Amino acid sequence: MTRLSRASLMLAIAMSGILWMRTDASTATPPVATDPMLENPVLEDAFALPTPPGATTAALYITLSLPRGKVTLTGASSPVAQSIELHEMQMREGRMHMRQLGHLTLSPESPLEMRPGGGPHLMLTGLTQPISSGDEIPVTLHFQARPDQQIRVPVKDYSDIFTP
Repeated sequence: MTRLSRASLMLAIAMSGILWMRTDASTATPPVATDPMLENPVLEDAFALPTPPGATTAALYITLSLPRGKVTLTGASSPVAQSIELHEMQMREGRMHMRQLGHLTLSPESPLEMRPGGGPHLMLTGLTQPISSGDEIPVTLHFQARPDQQIRVPVKDYSDIFTP
């Protein structure tokens, strides 16, 4: 072999190793993002209340916090309801007013707190089954520019929430 052909052979061996590593790396599972802006919200409290007989709607209440960054909740879904909408309820002049929201934003300074009696909540519409105390409702939270988050929401008795 001449020097040139030996150099060509060495180059070919080196290139095949690089191509093998490149092929192997491209099929590997990508690393999990460590960007703090992509952290999932932390679920601190979630519950629903039992529905009366024949009810086709129910409300879910959750508290979400975020250690860093900012996140926008754009909706939710569940197999026990045809849809889940983001709602806000306010009392004005002694009357309850409810409106649908397009999204809810949370940050470390502004956690998302949903409580009965006013403010934001998740409204389940078109229930496919009654919701009873002791049940757990599977819910998927949908966020803007980040993965969905699946949670299980317990159905609590009224006496657990509204104590005299």
